[in-house]
Amino acid sequence: MDEVTALALVLLLSAALQAVAAFIALKQVSTVDSRYRFALFLVALALVLMAERRLVPLWHLIHAEEVGSLMDASFGLAISVLMLVGIYGITELVDGLKCSADTDSLTGLVSRAAILRYSQYEIDRSLRTKRPVAFLMVDLDHFKRVNDTHGHLAGDAMLQGVANIARATFRHIDFVGRIGGEEFLAILPDSDQDMARAAAERFRSAIATNEFVFGDIRMSVTISIGVVVPDTAATLVTLQDVMNTADRALYAAKHGGRNRVVVM
Repeated sequence: MDEVTALALVLLLSAALQAVAAFIALKQVSTVDSRYRFALFLVALALVLMAERRLVPLWHLIHAEEVGSLMDASFGLAISVLMLVGIYGITELVDGLKCSADTDSLTGLVSRAAILRYSQYEIDRSLRTKRPVAFLMVDLDHFKRVNDTHGHLAGDAMLQGVANIARATFRHIDFVGRIGGEEFLAILPDSDQDMARAAAERFRSAIATNEFVFGDIRMSVTISIGVVVPDTAATLVTLQDVMNTADRALYAAKHGGRNRVVVM
């Protein structure tokens, strides 16, 4: 391989790697906090300009057979490789931080912030498509007694057990999150009142018949569930509307004797 061909390959590969790094950076722009979007955009822009800078001598090389320094071009290729590795590492870090922020550290379910974000998304989708979506507000009955009697570690084990049952009970398209303490929220896309009631009853029954184990301690618990399927086909619905109605349904289940499902 002569020097001209080697130089052309090095310049082309260097430009390609910087273009790939720029593409990866741009893909992350919309997923990061607004404080960092502009900085990441500038990084992508700089990479695009550097890729263009690699292509200019390649263009001259092809049309005018101008030969530059192969050593300089090789050094530029090494820098391009390092840039690509660095940008990839940044995207992995961003994805890890997003995953951590979207996951409840105790139960492994969706976090409060994420489940509320998904709720708004599903409401918007239901308003747009006129397809139903159900929301289940779930609360453990007399959970304070578990902490007072067996300690908070036992209570944490029970919450983790409830989360495991939720994962096994609901569909893979459903979202289940912990919104605080012993309260959970489940989102069931494409579910009408009958489907939502059936799903809630399955979950309620699975919890009521389960024995939670923590060391030598055997525990049981029941749950109350408030279900709401907003009429997005007829009215404009907000997230606050849904949460308020779900809270009222849960309140009715609690005051109706607990261990039950109330649909509104």
